[in-house]
Amino acid sequence: MGDLIDTKKVDEIYRCVDVKEAIVYINLIGPPISLLLLLFAIIRMIYLKKRKGFLTKIILIIFISEMVQCISKMLQMVKYLFEDERDNKKIDDLDLDRGIICQIQIVLAISSDFCSLLSTLLLTLRVYDVIKNKKKFFDQDYVEIICISLDIGISIILGIIFLMIDRYIAEGNVSYRYDVRDRCTYWCWLEHISSLICFGFYVLILIFNIFYAFKTYCFLRKGYIKLLEEADFPKNGKFVSPLGDIKSQVSESEENNSGLINTSKEEIKKIQNLNLMRLKSLIYPLVTIIYWTLAAIYRIVDDSFMMQFDIGDDPDDLTIKEQQFFEEYPSFQTAVQLFLVAYTFLSSIRGILYGFSFIVFEEKIFFNFFRKIFSCCTKDDELLSEDDCKNSDSVRNTEMSQNNDTEEDNSYKKKFMEKEMTNKEDGSEDE
Repeated sequence: MGDLIDTKKVDEIYRCVDVKEAIVYINLIGPPISLLLLLFAIIRMIYLKKRKGFLTKIILIIFISEMVQCISKMLQMVKYLFEDERDNKKIDDLDLDRGIICQIQIVLAISSDFCSLLSTLLLTLRVYDVIKNKKKFFDQDYVEIICISLDIGISIILGIIFLMIDRYIAEGNVSYRYDVRDRCTYWCWLEHISSLICFGFYVLILIFNIFYAFKTYCFLRKGYIKLLEEADFPKNGKFVSPLGDIKSQVSESEENNSGLINTSKEEIKKIQNLNLMRLKSLIYPLVTIIYWTLAAIYRIVDDSFMMQFDIGDDPDDLTIKEQQFFEEYPSFQTAVQLFLVAYTFLSSIRGILYGFSFIVFEEKIFFNFFRKIFSCCTKDDELLSEDDCKNSDSVRNTEMSQNNDTEEDNSYKKKFMEKEMTNKEDGSEDE
């Protein structure tokens, strides 16, 4: 048995001697809050979305995946029901009670990581495919089933594979058994070599996410600027901001006589919708990109450096070696502990970041609040949906020719009226 607030022999572990208690409390508070927020978002999406399209299903998968991540961290509390054998250096068994729970944490965490990254990539590819190529590849039922099955299946398989790799490497390293890996982090993770390999795969998927998110946003920005030019907005760049309030800017321009603006309500609405699409296409992948960029940098640097203190034949010698190094470089010790706390905090609220970034456009109470902050004037309170992607037809038509204005406006009005009728009948919008 052990104490839930695990500070046993922490004074001997210099990499977290001053911050271990803070790390424990962060992990006890963050994951449960994330879990509740994600559960709330899932229930709301299932309740509101009567017809669930590809994007809605992908977002639900991301939420569920992040819930698995939270559960992985919360399993830490179960370990303290079992005997603590960490100080027994003679044991070379990887499958002690606490070690088994540690391995379950690792599989769940890795599966969740890959699922969130791959799902975000699918979401970005789906939006890019419709906006840029005007294709409906992902809308086909068999393609949807294949993509979702591969997303979940590959994630679980990779989680198991990396555990097998880790077990193979750990067999010859008794100083870094599974039951001792949570001394500082308060959750279990791969040993350093397998961790570096795993994050190499994360970075590869992240690069694809960045590439397609950037291309999607640039294409929407180009179409947005084109619409502003055709609407005779002043060419001073004032209306290019993705967070701008178009109506207020039109009024201000007229009051200041900064230019003659003859803009119909339909044109303003079209610009507003495209404006919101730009914001959504930026925010959705941005959470993944920012978090995983910071996490990858930290883990790669940390694993590369800490490897020298965790791999060896004599655990006591490794501990002394670590203590001597940090005593010689106290400023480096401070930096290591600060980055550890920052990484722990980000990791513990990851579910909150994912959930919040999506429900901000789903729940009117959140959306109206942020609309005031960002002056994003629109009535659309849905997630990035198929209707968003359909509105991108106006972007393509605008870029191809200005002679199609009448047909484009009629098409837009028709789609807008259909969407309004759907909202009244269903009480929600289909994704």
